[in-house]
Amino acid sequence: MTIALIGSPTRTNVQIVYAWRGMGLDARVLWAAEAVEALGEGDTAIFRLDVLPTLDGIEPGLELAPVLEERGVRVLNRSDALLATHDKLVTAERLEDAGIPHPWTRHVEPRHPLPEVPFPCVLKPRFGSWGQDVLLCNTSADLARILELIGDRAWWRHHGAILQELVSPVHYDIRVVVAGSRAVAGARRIAAPGEWRTNVTLGGTVVKAELPSGAEEIAARAMDAVGIDFAGVDLLPTDQGWVVLELNGAVDFDNRYALHDVDPFAAILRGLEIPLPEGDGAVFLDTRTKTNGLEKAMTKSVHGKPPQAGDEIVITGHAVGDASRTAVILEVLGEPEHQRFRVRWEDGHESIFFPAGDAVVHRPAKRGAKTNA
Repeated sequence: MTIALIGSPTRTNVQIVYAWRGMGLDARVLWAAEAVEALGEGDTAIFRLDVLPTLDGIEPGLELAPVLEERGVRVLNRSDALLATHDKLVTAERLEDAGIPHPWTRHVEPRHPLPEVPFPCVLKPRFGSWGQDVLLCNTSADLARILELIGDRAWWRHHGAILQELVSPVHYDIRVVVAGSRAVAGARRIAAPGEWRTNVTLGGTVVKAELPSGAEEIAARAMDAVGIDFAGVDLLPTDQGWVVLELNGAVDFDNRYALHDVDPFAAILRGLEIPLPEGDGAVFLDTRTKTNGLEKAMTKSVHGKPPQAGDEIVITGHAVGDASRTAVILEVLGEPEHQRFRVRWEDGHESIFFPAGDAVVHRPAKRGAKTNA
């Protein structure tokens, strides 16, 4: 049986594949089109397509999920559920229908009247991630200014935006990673000084912690409400209990999120009811220490210089399956300690890539440049 993570070779996807291979599984990261060619009856495809860098939709390939299902492939994170997880408007609707605490949420669109808004509030893209274009509005004047600021954003023109009531900030949240109905990982994310958002890309830090009381239960309820199999759930504490802020169908996590005495990668398999070779007799990889260098940073310099637009990122094939992956850096984002790249892969689609230990940066030779034989 082959288990394929469908999506870009992100740091998390590659780390999961390494761990599963260490347990004796045939695990790969594949583009959706590759999965159609490679997978058949009895195989498993877990869709982890992420939000596009432009924040106006998700990565291509979701339309091929029904093709895999017709072929007898077990498909997890099915199309409707993954869309509901990434589309914050649909997420809010499903959580409300299920009676799960969630911030007051309304959809706003260009050239449409605004609803009555409880200030302070947060404006964010319908399809968003990394804390990008998530903006705080303390007054109606702030909101008017921000709506003018985002007027030329593609995501605003295509999908409008989400307005959410600001839950009283405590400068941290809890991210719970759930597979099936089981919490397989989790940690506290603390906002950087002077920042109200907890995103690591904005300088937030991850603190290893056990899940507080009630966190696993409400995270599992949120997963069930949107119908997703494997995702992350971000929770905010309030005086009345937990509030579900959002879900992420391509959630990033690493060993800092490992719960006490729980191997997160083995726990994912158990939660998704994916059997190991020879049952429980399989040899488990100690993912705390043996991730084949993935804990180390990507080779991030070319001849002593930092990566720049036009450089190529190459991920070796043994990490993701049968083929290497190559992407061209279109833009370098974030501060040096929280660096990420907007890249274009060989199939033409764009995504956000975070440095990982199995990736190397190359600077293509200029045309006409002399090289040593």
